[in-house]
Amino acid sequence: MEWQPDEQGLQQVLQLLKDSQSPNTVTQRAVQQKLEQLNQFPDFNNYLIFVLTRLKTEDEPTRSLSGLILKNNVKAHYQNFPPTVADFIKQECLNNIGDPSPLIRATIGELVFCCCSASYERSLLSN
Repeated sequence: MEWQPDEQGLQQVLQLLKDSQSPNTVTQRAVQQKLEQLNQFPDFNNYLIFVLTRLKTEDEPTRSLSGLILKNNVKAHYQNFPPTVADFIKQECLNNIGDPSPLIRATIGELVFCCCSASYERSLLSN
């Protein structure tokens, strides 16, 4: 069965993404703290890829930001992702590499590169 977001959780992630675009430094610090808390939950990465690839009604900067946060999570924590999360991210990237938006395509391309690099590193560490 394919992963689906909890609507309340999805709304919280969207609000966090919008708040992160604020120029206010106090808001930025609060967003950073919340991101660090949410990174403790592997499902958070599913929400990020969902926003990037499935919420086509959201504005492009919000969708792209979601992908850039996910890219940073992949770089920092990929080795700790459950296989179901890693697989969902990879499948969503492949399904959406042809997004009509150049910004979203570029973000997905960066994410694909990071996932490939992280998968390769993971395979080297497991041998």
